[in-house]
Amino acid sequence: MNQPEGVAPKRASGFLSLPSSGVGKWSAWLLVVSLVLILLNNLVVMPNTERQTGLELAQQAFNRAVFLCVAFAGVTGLYAIVMKRDRSWALFVAVLLFVVAVGFNLGAHLDSP
Repeated sequence: MNQPEGVAPKRASGFLSLPSSGVGKWSAWLLVVSLVLILLNNLVVMPNTERQTGLELAQQAFNRAVFLCVAFAGVTGLYAIVMKRDRSWALFVAVLLFVVAVGFNLGAHLDSP
């Protein structure tokens, strides 16, 4: 790394490209898995668990699994943005989805008296 003084290191990727760092690629794949799980939850799991009253525990477990996947995608995306200087749109979407998910979860607890 023989760079002159005062020259910032080159970014790993631009906004319109896919992630180039290893952590960024993990975040992008976790984002894809998160979006698939969200669709699966809304189209398959929720309609079936609402019809049968004994499946609340299964719904809660699936919701936690979806949230954990979104959280891992967001945290690894934030790490790739800050530490690896990766600027891909997929990483920003992962972080934004994570912030929205945390906001919805905190909002449910803050709303109740």
